[in-house]
Amino acid sequence: MPRTFFRKYAFLAILILVLAGSTGSLLRFALVYGMPAGWGEIRNVVHAHSHTMFGWTILALMALIWHHLPGLTGRKLPRGVRWQMAATFIFSLLQLPAFWPNGYKSTTIGSAQLPLGAMSAGFAGLTWFWFMGLYVRMVHGVKERALALRLWNWAAILLFLASLGAMAEPALLAMKIENPFVKHLFLHLFLDLFTSGWLLLALFGAIWARLGEKDVTPGRWLPVASLALFIIPTFLLGMPPDMLTPAMYWLAALANLVVAAFVALYLWQFWRNWGVLPRLVRFGMLGLVVQIGAAVMMFVPAVWQWGVGALRIFYLHDMLLVWASSALMGLLIAQFGNETRRRWMEGLWMLGVGLMWLALLAGGFAPWLPLSGRTFLAIAAWASVIIVLAAVMALTLFWPWNEKRSLGK
Repeated sequence: MPRTFFRKYAFLAILILVLAGSTGSLLRFALVYGMPAGWGEIRNVVHAHSHTMFGWTILALMALIWHHLPGLTGRKLPRGVRWQMAATFIFSLLQLPAFWPNGYKSTTIGSAQLPLGAMSAGFAGLTWFWFMGLYVRMVHGVKERALALRLWNWAAILLFLASLGAMAEPALLAMKIENPFVKHLFLHLFLDLFTSGWLLLALFGAIWARLGEKDVTPGRWLPVASLALFIIPTFLLGMPPDMLTPAMYWLAALANLVVAAFVALYLWQFWRNWGVLPRLVRFGMLGLVVQIGAAVMMFVPAVWQWGVGALRIFYLHDMLLVWASSALMGLLIAQFGNETRRRWMEGLWMLGVGLMWLALLAGGFAPWLPLSGRTFLAIAAWASVIIVLAAVMALTLFWPWNEKRSLGK
C-alpha cells in the first residue's frame, strides 16, 4: 500500500478530530454562557462529540496498524482494506450530524421515525467488526510474533468486547429494555474497555512498532495477555457505586491496581528509550502517570465513590485527549507527516491540552478552591479553542497527500 494512502487517512482522521474538537469547544462555551438558540440540546451534542472522538481515534489507529502489519507479518494487506477504511471514515464522520438533532432518540424524516444516532453508531460498529475480520485473516498463522503484534492481537479482542457493549445500546432501545443496571453494564463495557483496553494496548503496539523501526528491542518480560485479562473487569469501576456489590468493587479495584503496575512496566521501558519517542507521545504519557495514581487512590472505596461523579469527565479527557489523542498525533506526524513544520503545532497542542487538563482537574475540586467552578469551565472552553487551532495546523502536515507535490517536485 503506498505511503500516500496512509497520509490521506491520517489527514481524514485529524479532520474528524477537528470537527469533534469544534463540537467539544461549543459544548464548553455552552456550559459557561448557554447554548445558542436553535443549536441543539447539550445532551445530544455531547453524544455527537463523544462518538466523533471515538471515530478519530479508531481511524488513526487503523491507519497505523495497517501501515506496520506487512513489515511485522511478511504479508500483503488484504484487498478489502481500502473499502474498510473508507467505510470507517464515512460512518465515523456521519455520527456527528446523526447524533446532533436528537441523540439516541428518533428523528422524523418524512413519515418515518428513525433513530439516526443509534443507526450511525451501529453502522460505524460494523466497520470495526470488518476491520477485526481483516486483521484476523492477515495475522492468522503468523509464527514470529513481535511485541507490537501480540499487543494488537489482544487489543482486537478487547475491541470486540467493547463493540458488543456498543451494539447493545441500539439493541436495548429496540427491545425497550430500561433496566438501569443492564444499561450501565453495557455502556461501561463499551466506554471503559474502548478507552482503557483497546486504545491502551493498540497504542502500546503502535509505539513498539515505531520503536522497532529504530532498532529498539523490548524486554521479553513485558506482560501482554495478563495485562489484557486484568483490564476486562476494570470497566465495573465506571458504573454508579450503588449498582455494585462489595465483591464486584474489590474485584475491579484489585484488577485495576495490577493493570497500573503493568502499565508502569511499559512506561519504564519507554523512559529508557525516551529520546527516540516523538514529543507528543512523551507528552501523552503524562496521562498514563495520572491513571496509575488514580488506580492507587481508587483502592480506597470512599475515594472511588467520590471520583466516579466528581472526576468522571476529567478521567475521560485524561485517557482520550491527554494520552490517546496526543500519542496518536505524535505517531501520525512521525510516521506520515511533514516533520519540518510540526514544532509550532506541537507547542500549541500541548498548551491547549495542558490547560484543559488542569481546568477539568481543578473543576472536580472546585468546592474546596477559592475560584468558582464557572471559572474553570471558562478556562477549559478557551483551552478547547487552542486545541482545535492546533489540530487545524496538524492538517497542513499531511496536505497534499502526494508528498512530491508537497515538496514542490
